[in-house]
Formats: sequence, C-alpha cells, structure tokens
Amino acid sequence: MSLFSAINQSAAALQASQLGLQVVGHNIANANTPGYIRQELELVPASSTRVGQVIVGQGVLPKGTHQVIDQALAERMWSASTAVAGGETLQSAYRELEDIVGGLDDTGLGYQLTNFNEALHNLSNSPADPAARDLVLLQASALTSAINQAYTDTQAAQVRANAQIPALAGNLNSITSRIADLNLEIMVLEGGRSLSSDATGLRDERYQLLGELAQIVDINVQEQANGSVSVFVGGDYLLADANYREVYTAFDETTGGQEIRIKETDSPLQAKGGTIGAAQTARDEVFGAYLNDLDTFAGALARTVNEVHSQGQGLQGNQQMTGTVSVETGVPLERAELDFVPNNGSFDIQVVDDQGQLVSSHRIEVQNLGIVGDSTVNSIVEQMNAIDGLAARINGDGQIELEAESAGVGFTFADDNSGFLAAAGLNTMFTGTGASDLAVNDYLLQNPNLISVSKGGVGNDTEALSELVDLIAQPSDALNGQSLQAWQQQKVGAIAQSVSLQRASTEGNADFYATLEAQHLSIVGVNLDEEAIKLIGYQRAFQASSRVIATASEMLDLLVSL
Repeated sequence: MSLFSAINQSAAALQASQLGLQVVGHNIANANTPGYIRQELELVPASSTRVGQVIVGQGVLPKGTHQVIDQALAERMWSASTAVAGGETLQSAYRELEDIVGGLDDTGLGYQLTNFNEALHNLSNSPADPAARDLVLLQASALTSAINQAYTDTQAAQVRANAQIPALAGNLNSITSRIADLNLEIMVLEGGRSLSSDATGLRDERYQLLGELAQIVDINVQEQANGSVSVFVGGDYLLADANYREVYTAFDETTGGQEIRIKETDSPLQAKGGTIGAAQTARDEVFGAYLNDLDTFAGALARTVNEVHSQGQGLQGNQQMTGTVSVETGVPLERAELDFVPNNGSFDIQVVDDQGQLVSSHRIEVQNLGIVGDSTVNSIVEQMNAIDGLAARINGDGQIELEAESAGVGFTFADDNSGFLAAAGLNTMFTGTGASDLAVNDYLLQNPNLISVSKGGVGNDTEALSELVDLIAQPSDALNGQSLQAWQQQKVGAIAQSVSLQRASTEGNADFYATLEAQHLSIVGVNLDEEAIKLIGYQRAFQASSRVIATASEMLDLLVSL
C-alpha cells in the first residue's frame, strides 16, 4: 500500500505542478494587460496518516488561487484618485476664471476702471472740452462692457460646469450597474466564498471599475463575506450584492443648477469629492461666487458714482428726463423697488433759464422714518409736479418723468442727502444694478453736456467733477468701507491665490497618488523574472514527481514478479 500511496502522492504533486504552470502562464500572458492583478497558487500539505507506529504525510493539496493585492493600499489609492480627479476639475475651473478676470493687466476690469478715472481727470482739467466729455463716456462704456462681458463669460462657464453633472450621473449609473452584475457573477463562481479561489478576471474588472467610480465620486468600499462589494457615498449605499441604486438629476432651486439624487429615496447624493463634487463646487463656489462678486462690484460702482452725479449740474439745464428705474408708486419707499432704499432727507430741484441761470429752487422732502405718513414715490412726484414750470408724472412703465413746460426753462438737481435721485435713476451716469445690465445712461450718450460738473449751479464750479475724480479710490458704503479699486484688486489677488493653491494641492495629490500607484503596481504587477523562477521550480517539481512515480512503478513491478 505504501508504494501506491507514493504513486498517488506524486500524481497529486504532478497535478499541483501543472496548476502552478497554468497560473504562471496566465500571469505571463497578462504581464502587459492593464488592470491585471497577478495570481498565486496556494498549496498546502495534505493531512498526515498513521501507518503502524509511523505518521507520514500524504503529499500536497492545491487549496486555491488568489489575487496578490493589498486591499488597504488599494482603498488609499482610490481615495487619492478621488482627490486628483476633483482637483484637476477645480484647477481647470480656476484657470478658466483667471482667463476671464484678466488679472491686473490691460485685459482686466482694474485696467478699465483706471482708464475711466483718468478720463475724469482729463475732463476736470478741461470741463468744457467736448472731446474730454466724449472720452469720459467712451471709457465708461468700455468699463460697463467689460463688466457685462465678464459676467456673460462667467455665466457661460457656470453653465458648462453644470452641464457636466447629468453626464457624470449617467456614468455613475453605468459603472454601478456593471459592478452589481460582477458581484453576482463573482458570488456564483466563488460559491459565495465557499471556495478558496478568487474569480480572477471578474475581480480584475471590478477593481478597475471601482477605480473609475472613485474618480467620479468619493466612495467607501467594503467587501462582504460572500465576495461581493458594497459601495457607500456619504451615508448612503450605492450598491450592495447584486443590487444598485440608480441616480438621476433634477433642478435644485437652492443652487439654481442640477443636483444628483438617489431615485429610490429621492434624496440628494452626498457627493463631496471626485469630478461630481468638483463640478458642483466649480459651478457654485468658483463661477457662482464670482458672478455674485461682479454683481456686488457693478452695484457699488453704479451707486457710488450715481450718488455724486445725480446731485450735480452739467453745462446746461435739463429739458426732459426719465428715470431708469421702474417703481411701485403707492407704497413705502423700502417696498417701492428702487435701486436701494433712500434715507430720510431731501433734495433740491432748481429751475433755470436757457442760460443756466437760477430762476427758483425748491426743496423736495423725502421722509423715511418707518412711520405712518412716510413718503411714497407718488408723494415725492406730487411735490415735484407742484413746481411752476415743471411737469412730473409716473409713466406706464413705472418710471418718473420730468419735463420743463416751456422751451426757455430747464431744471437741475442739487443737495440730495437722501439718495432718492440715484435710487430712482434720475440724473445718473449708470443704469442697472448688476453686472448683466450695467450700462451708461442713454441721456448722457445723447447729450454729453449733461455730464455733472458743478454742484453750485450750471457753470459755477467743478465741485461735482472733483468728487467724481478718484472716487474709485474712496471708501464706499456699498462695499463696507472698501474702495472700488481696492475691492477689485483684492478679488483679483484672491483668485490668483486660489489658482496657485489649487495647482499646488492638485500637484501634491497627484504625486501622492503616483507613490501609492507605484506601491500598488509593485504588489499586483507581474514580474517576469519572478515568474520565470516559479516556472523553473514547478518544472523541476514535475520532473521529480515523475521520477518518484517511475521509481515506485519499478519497485512495484519487482514486487509483483517475486
């Protein structure tokens, strides 16, 4: 029986060597296959048996094949991949924003703001020079156009970032659906891990898909006892066993963009990283924040300049004027939809002759104390309409209209400590309240002589112009005490810093990922030299086992012939 045992043991060894050769051959065949994880054949000694007083072994048993992988390292690599993919998306967004902003050179808003201020300086040196007045309007138009274009370009970039989200949701569904299918195939092939072998090939594909999924969204992967993997995003699971949760996109009223939601629970996907998280951040915190900044800057520019310009006088009186703001007439001023809420105060309307000489001055009261009897737009218009030689009314668009009742009479404004004129769009340089609609007032473009120069009467001084000059460097209430120039420079600097920090962060994450990937590949990759050594080992074991069988057969033949 011992000779038969030796033959059986060697036969098992032959089978083990053949399996080993097959595994080595499979590794060598896939040495250049992307995503391949090398296999190892696990061999264990067969159980010993007792023969008389001797306990002897029964050879070798192939326990199974398994992939050589460090799961913890793979999970760290996926996490780093999430950071790299998200960082690259954000870096691209910041670069695009930097191109739109244009920095401090001659393509940026700061340059246009400086040109506008220099044009005001030129006009202050020659208030009656038509060319200087035209230059002020030209530079003002260039400034508003630059703001409009920056808003349009940023809004387009925001739309593009938002448009990525539905496509990413589709990719996510495709990947999780395939992983769920692979989970089922792996569980069936491995018998729910009742076998001691890995379903290589299927697991290789699943690892690759998990890596792709990690680039899209930050995931937490947990392998279950049955061989399947569960994938979590935030506190929600995306897939478990052979089941996956489909996601879809819907309009989010809070952000004004697309939001990814889990179809089964109709709850938002808690994506913070990867390309999904980065696309949302780019849309809301990169482009969205700059759109808000542009609106703030445009509103502050309009209000700061208009509050000075609205109470000044040009080189002649006005014959007719229409406010640029559509208002609610019979309600308190804080609800009248003015550009901003006026203060309690007053302003003067001066009636002048055709030479600009003062005929009469009239104080218009603006009461805004938060009590019954406060002013409304109607009550203010009624005060203006009561002035001899002046007609005031609200037109069909809700705008205040003023008109001199005879050709030899005009009107001007002065001493507005309430801000009502600027809030109603009367005698202003700029129209609009945001970056998308900011423009130079048409009535100035049609008659540059109406640019405010003086505050003490037509042609009497240049006080209004003196206040407009370098106004961009003066503290602005609309910017919490910052000047327009300083605020713009700060925003440009902040964007440049964000670009630099994001670049450094992305490069750091990429280097870290490369380090982890190198460690991962050193474990899972096929080393042809190592496989050649294993090949020789299995070959020699096969030869030796064959020799054992041949020797045992000879001994058995000799025994039979006795």
